[in-house]
Amino acid sequence: MISPTKNRADSLVGVSRVKFDMVALIPIENAQARLAGFLEQSLSEIYLLNAQTLLFEFASKGAQRNLGHEVDALRAMTLLEIQPEFDEASFQALIAPLMGGEKEGLVYETMHLRADGTLYPVEAHLQRFEQPGRLEFLAIILDITHRRRTEAALQESEARFRVIVDTIPQLAWIAGRDGSRLWHNQRWYDYTGTTPGEMQGCGWHKVHDPEMLPMIIENWKNAVATGQTFDMEVKLRGADGQHRIFLTRAEPLRNADGRIVQWFGTDTDVNDQKLAEITRRETEKQLQVVMENMHDGLVISDFSRKLLHWNPAALKMHDIDDPEAVLGDLDTFAKIYELSTVDGAVLSIDQWPLTRILGGEHLHDLELRLRRLDRDWERVLSYSGAVLHYDDGKGLAFLTIKDITERKYAEEALRDAKINLEHKVSERTAQLLAKSKELENFCYSVSHDLRAPLRGIAGYSRLLLDGYHECLDEEGRSFLVNVRAATKHMTDLIEGLLSYSKLERRKLSTTAIKLSSFISRLLAQFQDSLKNVRLTVDVGDFDINADPEGLAIALRNLVDNAIKFSRCTAEPAIEIRARSADGFCVLSVRDNGIGFDMHFYEKIFEIFQRLHRAEDYPGTGIGLAMVYKAMERMGGQVWAESERGAGAVFYLQLPLANAVESDTSTINGP
Repeated sequence: MISPTKNRADSLVGVSRVKFDMVALIPIENAQARLAGFLEQSLSEIYLLNAQTLLFEFASKGAQRNLGHEVDALRAMTLLEIQPEFDEASFQALIAPLMGGEKEGLVYETMHLRADGTLYPVEAHLQRFEQPGRLEFLAIILDITHRRRTEAALQESEARFRVIVDTIPQLAWIAGRDGSRLWHNQRWYDYTGTTPGEMQGCGWHKVHDPEMLPMIIENWKNAVATGQTFDMEVKLRGADGQHRIFLTRAEPLRNADGRIVQWFGTDTDVNDQKLAEITRRETEKQLQVVMENMHDGLVISDFSRKLLHWNPAALKMHDIDDPEAVLGDLDTFAKIYELSTVDGAVLSIDQWPLTRILGGEHLHDLELRLRRLDRDWERVLSYSGAVLHYDDGKGLAFLTIKDITERKYAEEALRDAKINLEHKVSERTAQLLAKSKELENFCYSVSHDLRAPLRGIAGYSRLLLDGYHECLDEEGRSFLVNVRAATKHMTDLIEGLLSYSKLERRKLSTTAIKLSSFISRLLAQFQDSLKNVRLTVDVGDFDINADPEGLAIALRNLVDNAIKFSRCTAEPAIEIRARSADGFCVLSVRDNGIGFDMHFYEKIFEIFQRLHRAEDYPGTGIGLAMVYKAMERMGGQVWAESERGAGAVFYLQLPLANAVESDTSTINGP
């Protein structure tokens, strides 16, 4: 249909008015001849039409050529026949302003129909032209096929441009030559959450960080004024209200004359990269702080053996005041220092730690002596290190160094002390063996030399009581009874001492023991003593690891004490129980006898210590000492709990046979 272009129409109307004013000045008789010559030379289609009938009165050669019709054929045609987009009603509506004299000219776009049936676009300029007694139209038709193609190409190019700028990850925008924003791509609106209306003029100010905005505006004005590229990092607020860092870059677009016509800008999101860079710098700073403050020395080298970095600890370990003195290569370093093994064998530079690391070795705690060649100075250092690859064919070698000089001196001193100690231990062992031999001799002497006189005293005192009973008065007989009692007590003490000594010297024989059977056999020895005792035995089916003879000694003494100290109770009672506890068996012997005061607990397991009078409760004070010694030698424990007048309970702890060791603590005595 019709595509009016008003501005262009007005200008062309003015041009046409000038033309027709000139024509009006030409004498009528010369007008046709002179105009025909002019029109025939024009490439445009030029027609004269009867305004009433729309029949062609004149058609230029250009019109005939474009339409493919001869002039005679055209004279029989109307304008509507070559402009099929119009019917008579629509065309009459179009030219009504011309017909009514409201306008003198009209411009519109339509399609022309050639003789071969093809169509081509045209721009039609109709000019009202009055002749005496009739009204005519001058039609100048411009073939706009090329223009349409150019416009289509331009539209296609613009469409591609919009697709591209809406697809790229950047926010894009166009500004006028004065710097005012004209257009933003869709990503801009998607990110900022704004609308085109909000971004008109200086609307873009509202999405920038307020603190940075004055500097941004100043830099942008300078770029517009100088025509230089605008390049700056800015913070843009997103639709979520959060600011992100963008790299803004704008380039001027110039015409053929080099004048700036527009600016094209992009905003690239570099927030993550900037944060990563900040994090990396912070990490590097932290690593630098760590390296500078670590106690171990650190030396870093490249593959050419150039010493790139020494931390303060490494400088101190090498007695270096000036870092520049050693920030050379390894060969320079070798002119100042000598490395050797701990035993003193000097190493060539090919055997030095850094050389070995660069050769592919991974060192760990290599101990070497370091000596300065320019003065009397030596340290013992421990080297560790490896090569770190961080890129194709690139990497660094690092050495960590510990100063172990004091430790090596201490080890040497300890080794000397150990040698001295071993010598002293040997001497002490020999002395102990000699003392042990003396003890054995003493025990032999006690066993033989003391027993014989005691047997004589016991025998003669018995003969006196039996043979001279009637000759002695009551006091004499009482003296002899006391002599016999003292003799028996002395004999018991000797027997106890010999048993205690034998227990200390005897060899252990640890084996698995079924507790129930073992206790049954042991209690059979106390059958007569237990007749009037309420006995409770609950030891389950435990198997324990113990020395059978040592366990028998400990239990006999505990049962004997339980019987002895509960004999004055109205209803004597003894309980023997066992339970498991974290891989151990805890065996208890409880009585309801006189008990003891726990204030004296520390004394009850000492030899010859008694808490009760011998006249009331006979004994030697060796029994509990033997219990403690037996448990100590078996690796067990013994402890007791009691209250005066409320009985006592003694605990023995020994490992269960085939028990799995527990991480939890075992039951301990007080």
